Amino acid sequence: MDDSSNPSHTTEFSPEAGKIHGTTSTENINDNHGSIFDELQSPVGGSLFDSDSDSSEDEELEPVSHIPECPSQMKPHIGQVFHTSDDATVFYNKYARQVGFDTRKRGSKRVGDLVTWLYVVCSREGEKRVNYKQPETKRRRSSRKCLCKAKVAFKFCKGTGYVVKQFEDRHNHDMVQLRHKRFMRLNRNIDSVHQKFIADCASANIGPTLTFSLLSEVLGGLDYVGCTIVEVRNYRRDLRAYVDGADAQMVLNDMNWKNEICSSFTYDFEVFAPFMGKDNQSRPVTFGAGLLSKENAPSFEWLFEKFVKCMGAAPKLIITDQDLGMKVAVDSVLVDTRHRWYMWHIMFKVVEKLPKNQLHNEDLKKELNKCVWSELTDPEEFEETWQEIMEKYGLTNNDWFSTMFANRKFWVLAYFRDFPMSSLIKTTSVSESRNSFFKRYTKSRCNLVEFLMHYNNALDGQKSNSNRFEYHYSNTTPMLKTNSALERHASTIYSDGGFKAIQEEIEDAIDCCTMVKTSIEDDTEIYVINDKFSKDWSVSYSVTGDSYSNFVKPVHCGFVDDIEKALIIDLATQEWRDMHGDYFEVAQTIKGNVDQIRAFRQIIAEGKKAIFGEGIVLSISDKRQMIENFYRSQAPSEVDVHPPDVVKTKGSGRRPLTRLEQAMKMKAKPGRKCAECGEVGNHDGRNCKKIKEKQKTK
Repeated sequence: MDDSSNPSHTTEFSPEAGKIHGTTSTENINDNHGSIFDELQSPVGGSLFDSDSDSSEDEELEPVSHIPECPSQMKPHIGQVFHTSDDATVFYNKYARQVGFDTRKRGSKRVGDLVTWLYVVCSREGEKRVNYKQPETKRRRSSRKCLCKAKVAFKFCKGTGYVVKQFEDRHNHDMVQLRHKRFMRLNRNIDSVHQKFIADCASANIGPTLTFSLLSEVLGGLDYVGCTIVEVRNYRRDLRAYVDGADAQMVLNDMNWKNEICSSFTYDFEVFAPFMGKDNQSRPVTFGAGLLSKENAPSFEWLFEKFVKCMGAAPKLIITDQDLGMKVAVDSVLVDTRHRWYMWHIMFKVVEKLPKNQLHNEDLKKELNKCVWSELTDPEEFEETWQEIMEKYGLTNNDWFSTMFANRKFWVLAYFRDFPMSSLIKTTSVSESRNSFFKRYTKSRCNLVEFLMHYNNALDGQKSNSNRFEYHYSNTTPMLKTNSALERHASTIYSDGGFKAIQEEIEDAIDCCTMVKTSIEDDTEIYVINDKFSKDWSVSYSVTGDSYSNFVKPVHCGFVDDIEKALIIDLATQEWRDMHGDYFEVAQTIKGNVDQIRAFRQIIAEGKKAIFGEGIVLSISDKRQMIENFYRSQAPSEVDVHPPDVVKTKGSGRRPLTRLEQAMKMKAKPGRKCAECGEVGNHDGRNCKKIKEKQKTK
């Protein structure tokens, strides 16, 4: 089915147009208002999150109605006959795959072992049951059900078969888009191709992630695998569950069998530099990378220049560690970019830089963390609190703390309050998660060509995960926690990641935040809100554009036509995948039967002769062609650029351990009893302090 049958909603957003700035203010502002938030704001002096439960039923939106289009021969119709119930179900599932929705069996009626009525419905039929008496679970789960009425009913007629008696093709939701169809439950099945391959990989000690990557290569890409990594993991789980509780006995039986056939067999037993960010789902994403042989200012300057050239614009915010060369490069190349340091790097060093008399001072650590990590602190308030802490604990003349205070504009949250969404990335968690992500796709011994291939595979996996989450969130409805119109409106425009954070803020503020005044100055709306501490906050909003586009749902964004055009199904790849299925199905069926195996090989030989002639001889040139296909290029006859020399970067090799790390390592090391002094510790007779003291006294 052409994907154009799916209605697409397109809304353009400009992340630069709208900015929200939060500052404390007690000035009087005239009551004036007129913007997109007219329907959401409450009267002056009322709660910002008033309930909309008094709205009339006439204002409710009309239900969405979709009748999917497909070839008439694929669509069920009243009176259509099938020989068996399985044939009827397969036909309806094939129709569902074509138009883009999942199905499930709703029930059946039986007379003995005979199914007289069979009901199959859309998977989004019904609604989620909520038990308000039970306490709310920590895990938030959205619901796929939306009261869809699409269904089909088959009745058994003696002498005829199963006849279509009821058929409703009208849905109240969008059909699954083409690029998301492979994530549908109907299109995720572990057939004989996957089962044989996964079992062989399990025998070779290959994990599910690598198994899924190999399946993708064998079957022609992620779009043709026919399952996701979740199904691969589940099948590996089923393999382990089959021998659960009996695996030890099976091993012993196998050892005993080997000992019986061979008396000599004896056994016994006793009990790289990536650019990372966050996508609209608030998930880490990599959108660029560079290979550097040196980590100095000129190398970083070259890297940033090429990055800006590739992206077409410099980033608004960049977050790095405290590398001096990187700081110089940012200042010289990314002139208009806000530079920020990872706070975790800095706060981790606090314990190392404290004087010995303050190492175990918990009050100092609490006050310092409260001063640094607060997002509601003004720069002036931070500076005043910092100086009080330094004077209180005698750290005024400490060089490290003085240096950090001099560079406070690079890492303290108070100096980034004016930058939209700057608090999304504060630690190295995003960087560490990306490092772990790429380690699953590459190894340190790869050459540059292999590294590039693995990097592209990693990006394909990243894109696949993003599409999987888009599919999930576009087919689920978030559960609201309040009756606020603001929360309901946010649920329609934000992705699940963005809505979750906003929902928590709304839930916390619903009973304690009050709008005091509103006004408009030029194209900026100004709201004065009073919090539970009776403190007024002035929030400005630019009406020239919406500032929430960083976390909008993907269904509200426009898609590039070239991407949609590239999603045309490759029939050759599909036939290649089906050929593998046919082969493994026959191979598993005739396994162990010599006559059938010989007959099948004869059929294959006759087929090769009919297609290729007298036979296929794999010559040296053909083997070379296979290698070239692997690298997707030929080896050049002349080499002008040689691979770079192996260098040690700042993150490689061993570095001297700090005092804290040495103490932690020593504490984690198990103790042993000294043969000389008899004490349990981390020493022995060769370096026992008591023995050395006795020797000195002699």
